[in-house]
Amino acid sequence: MELGKLGVWISMDSMTAAEAASFAKRVEGWGYDALWIPESRGRNALVHSAWLLANTERLTVATGIANIYARDPMAMANGQRGLNEQSDSRFLLGIGVSHRPMVQGLAAIPTASLSRPCAPISKRCVRHPIRRHRHPKSR
Repeated sequence: MELGKLGVWISMDSMTAAEAASFAKRVEGWGYDALWIPESRGRNALVHSAWLLANTERLTVATGIANIYARDPMAMANGQRGLNEQSDSRFLLGIGVSHRPMVQGLAAIPTASLSRPCAPISKRCVRHPIRRHRHPKSR
């Protein structure tokens, strides 16, 4: 997977599904290689990624980030594997912890487990290695 030098990061929670698909097509038409979407309180990032991937041909859709508290590690890994298989490897799963005030009390996982690492468990569930990409500002 080649991410290129420039991508677009946008929250699509205020867009309808049709508007989001149209926007993704425009991003692809403008020549960007990747479209990054966050997961907050509006949409499931994996489900929304599936929609965007189905409506584009070359664009990589990446989560920036998928919240580790929104699903268990096996569901996260299975979602990543399924989306990559269905999109010819155009999906990049970025996972993270979000912000405690945003997820505390909303988590599907008990609060006591909020610090349990998801990536090591996810790696065991995925047959293909999880590629780690660092945001340019964190280098």
